[in-house]
Amino acid sequence: MSRFRSPGKKNILIAVLLAAALIYGAVSVPVEFKPEAGSRTALGAPEQGNSDAPAQAVPARLPEDQDFKVMAESDALKLKLDEKTGHFIIEDKRTGSVHRSYPEPKFWAQEKISENWKKHLASPLMVQYVDFSKSNVQAKETNLAAEGGQIKEVKEIPGGFSLVYELPATGFRIPVEVTLQGDYIQTRIPRDGIRETKMGLIWVRLYPFFGAEYSAGQDGYMFIPDGAGALIRYKENGNNVNKIYDESVYGQDQTFAGLGSNRNKIIMPVFGMKTGGKGFLAVLHEGEEYANIVAAPAGVLSGYNWVTAQMNYRASFLQFTSRNSPDEWGYVDYNRDELFGSDRVVRYYILGPEKAGYVGMAQTYREYLMKEKGIKPRADEDKNLPLHVDLIGGDREEGVVSDRYIKLTDTSDASRMVDTLTQKGVPRMSLTYMGWQKGGYSSFGRSLPADSSIGGSAGMKSFIDKARGYGYPVYLDTELAANNTGGGGFDDRFHAKVNLAGRNLTLGLLYNGERVPAVSDKFAEKSLEETLPDYKELGVSGIVMNGIGQRLYSDYNTGFGAPRDEARDVQERVLGRAKESLGSVKGTQSNFYALPYLDHIRKLVYDHSYDLFTDEPVPFAQITLHGLVSYSSEYVNNRQEDVNDFLRDIEYGAEPSFIFTQAQTQAFVNAYGIRYYNTYFPAWENEAAEQYKRYNEALGPVQNQFITNHRTLAPGVKETTYANGRKLIVNYNREPYQTADYTVPAQNFAVLGEGGGES
Repeated sequence: MSRFRSPGKKNILIAVLLAAALIYGAVSVPVEFKPEAGSRTALGAPEQGNSDAPAQAVPARLPEDQDFKVMAESDALKLKLDEKTGHFIIEDKRTGSVHRSYPEPKFWAQEKISENWKKHLASPLMVQYVDFSKSNVQAKETNLAAEGGQIKEVKEIPGGFSLVYELPATGFRIPVEVTLQGDYIQTRIPRDGIRETKMGLIWVRLYPFFGAEYSAGQDGYMFIPDGAGALIRYKENGNNVNKIYDESVYGQDQTFAGLGSNRNKIIMPVFGMKTGGKGFLAVLHEGEEYANIVAAPAGVLSGYNWVTAQMNYRASFLQFTSRNSPDEWGYVDYNRDELFGSDRVVRYYILGPEKAGYVGMAQTYREYLMKEKGIKPRADEDKNLPLHVDLIGGDREEGVVSDRYIKLTDTSDASRMVDTLTQKGVPRMSLTYMGWQKGGYSSFGRSLPADSSIGGSAGMKSFIDKARGYGYPVYLDTELAANNTGGGGFDDRFHAKVNLAGRNLTLGLLYNGERVPAVSDKFAEKSLEETLPDYKELGVSGIVMNGIGQRLYSDYNTGFGAPRDEARDVQERVLGRAKESLGSVKGTQSNFYALPYLDHIRKLVYDHSYDLFTDEPVPFAQITLHGLVSYSSEYVNNRQEDVNDFLRDIEYGAEPSFIFTQAQTQAFVNAYGIRYYNTYFPAWENEAAEQYKRYNEALGPVQNQFITNHRTLAPGVKETTYANGRKLIVNYNREPYQTADYTVPAQNFAVLGEGGGES
């Protein structure tokens, strides 16, 4: 289950401080900024002004078509370069369409924005930087054109070209490689070639206006990875709000606490655009741990719709004058002595009319995951869906003198639940035991044995054997990424994640206000190795991961620390080791880097963030995953809108999941870790069996099938098509949806094709 809670007062205070500091600037102790070894510093050169000086007198302009020359070709594409600007053009030989690394020229004369922003639009490179020689550390933006920058060392390389952008005023030297491979173009910023001589680099946007288009007369949209996916349709300028989409890939790095966001985090490092019959899908192939995805609808910053990847090399954080300084004494600073990460690579898959929409983009991403990440199609032979049943053993609440344990479901209760559901016609289940450890659900970091109050490990073994007799797998829920018990020898003085200010990271996982230490990923890896033999001996089918694969933070712990990109590698090792040893791993709200190791994702996001500039959610994540990795959404008995959420599961291909306790809700209303209010099994056993039958009727025959199409037939009516020809028509409306061939009842679904009929 998701274990994030509402931010505490301390986090809110930090966010307010950061907001104030970023707006007005914060005074910090001056630290001399030393250029990297090998940087091209000209000794005795005159001081250069920053890019806030007036722009160069030459007005912004776009490249001319005749200045491009062919650098590489594949069967599908042709790559051309303009050496004077560093821009490129892609010609799709299959369709004749053209994709440019700069805004569509035919609308250029209509741009009425400032000359400075026109230079942004015309430039192949935008950067943000800070001047560390000043006490007022304030980020500023510039671009190649505004600085009268130069393009040097243009070379032909296999499949394309390389060059170096030099920005004289800020002193940056940024190398770039662009290559053509099959049906995609790949851009690379080699980390080792970046040089700083005057300023500190914060971020780079390379070819930020690739494919940028005006709205007028255009049928198109931008796809952003908000939640499961969302579309920003091309609209006339006046309809847009003055806000852009700007989110961190894999969520915010809490080590560099910044301004909070209420949006869904990005779990997929992708974005795209569709304009008429052409489009592209961009996949952040390397270095995405340090990237944001930024999108601006027409009318916000310019007349163009554009979406891009922002590669981050530094981040702001709250620094303190001493380790024990109160939060209100902090000031904003940046990591001065390092540049994040390694090479930054983005692939732009060029899509023709048959794949230009969000369905084609998702199919392209699915193919990428299979080819590049080794994910194999599901091979389910069972015609029935699994019913995912999560059981809560126990938890704690405040007692008179000390915490009081609350027993919710012991192993004998769990066995009876399995018997009951089987007898009521559920032929297949996947079972997860939560809160089984000593102290229950809110006691993080503990491993086996199971709490004696629910039957101990002997009772758990008996339950596992009972389930295995039916052919049902049993998973144990784990939280390796948080520890408030000292389990496994954890000591937050040595094993907790640490931020750049030297303070331990804590997580708001509980409802009693207690903050839980975040565990260094390398310590979590060590803990897993120590506990795997116990899990194997018990006979579990696998374990469920929560923070591992879901929360990705940098760590400055001197003994177990890892930068964010290495932390991802460690998490992948943890997931891989668990799967190798136990045979199966489930994830919870997992980022897509975890996919190669997961057999199922619990609580996969299914909605978007309802920004004013987004027009509709789309099941991009589900189209990508279906047939590769199974997933469920919210628990059926924890829904906000029962009918609509059920129909959305049918539309999105999600497997059913329930969460149960033998205890009634009033027994745990004050539990530290649980806020579910409809878990009492006797009240749900009949409904669970009936709901399962409806899910199975719709989705059983397609559980291992790819989704091949998804579309809106009418307002409130959606159609999902699978590779075997089966179609599910979902009607969210309060009146029937009728065509000449079929009728879908109000707030119901119909199955067509592959033996289907109306439901």
